[in-house]
Amino acid sequence: MVVTLPYTEETFGILTDDELYLDALFVRPTNTADEDIKVLRVWIPKYPLTKTSVVACARQEVKSYGPDGKIAHLVFDLRGTGESDGLPGDQNFNLDLAAIKAWAEERFGPNINFGFFGFPSSRQGRVYVWPLRAGTIMESYYYPSGGAELTPPTILYLSSYGNFNRTDDELCSALAGAGYSIYGLDPFRYLLHASINDLLMPEQLWEDIHLLIQMLPREPIIIAQPLAAGLALIWAARSPNIGGVIAIGRAQSGLSPAHVFHNKNPHTYFLPRHVGQIAPRPVVLVHHENHPMGGALKNLQALYDSLQEPRRLQQTQSISAEFLLEMIAWIQDQQPGNKQGANVRAAAKLMKETG
Repeated sequence: MVVTLPYTEETFGILTDDELYLDALFVRPTNTADEDIKVLRVWIPKYPLTKTSVVACARQEVKSYGPDGKIAHLVFDLRGTGESDGLPGDQNFNLDLAAIKAWAEERFGPNINFGFFGFPSSRQGRVYVWPLRAGTIMESYYYPSGGAELTPPTILYLSSYGNFNRTDDELCSALAGAGYSIYGLDPFRYLLHASINDLLMPEQLWEDIHLLIQMLPREPIIIAQPLAAGLALIWAARSPNIGGVIAIGRAQSGLSPAHVFHNKNPHTYFLPRHVGQIAPRPVVLVHHENHPMGGALKNLQALYDSLQEPRRLQQTQSISAEFLLEMIAWIQDQQPGNKQGANVRAAAKLMKETG
């Protein structure tokens, strides 16, 4: 019996304007012709990683829509990494991205729904890969603390799914400058790796975060952007070494992807069943006003009602570093024996005054 995969793969090179070839892998639905592909998403590896770090993500996403899907994914090596041309030290990655976009328009036309997942590099964040369970990795971006403390407080920062972008990079840099060790990540990259063999049950998520916390210098506070907020709350429900959570915007919908989570039973990941177990560790739920994924206030209120004290429901029009520092200070105020809240407020005030 011949088994047909829901996706097929093409390997080729894409030529940049400065005449370098980028090694690329195109993952497409098996039965879908070029003219029927409506969406193309490009996974950008973080320098200096090669495309192998995101091949699993592309396969998982295309597979989820089946062999007749209309969404294709591309992964590629940045110049000077993997099989791509380029010399060490050449980090003119904007030319790489321009070449990828030009290739997409030439092959699929200018009306293709095209987008990048992530960006190549940052000024401060350093890329690490954490090994978790067998076959499961977590790609993280480390921002060292700018403070004088020998072992500074640790923050685990989760971006929205699929897109750790320059705004996230700036927030992580600012929080590091305020005296925190920051570990940023795109949680969707982790989730797609973790669910390659089987759909995820909460127990596997708790096992993964337990392993990760053992590798961090201190027990973390988690900041989670929309969609990732649900994962952060699930993690904290059964992970007593998480010091607190700032969960922003939509949460429950982040636990719904059927190709990642084992959620045939709707109660398995129903957050009100879990979040009451987070106490006595503090939780801040944030309604990001006028943001498409900022969360419906009535849903956040229902989730808030399921929490135990200490808890806080906050509304804001901007997720700035100053706002996050204020929420971190409140969390630290709730932690027994933690007297750092006042210092954090002073840092937030200084940020406001200096712009």
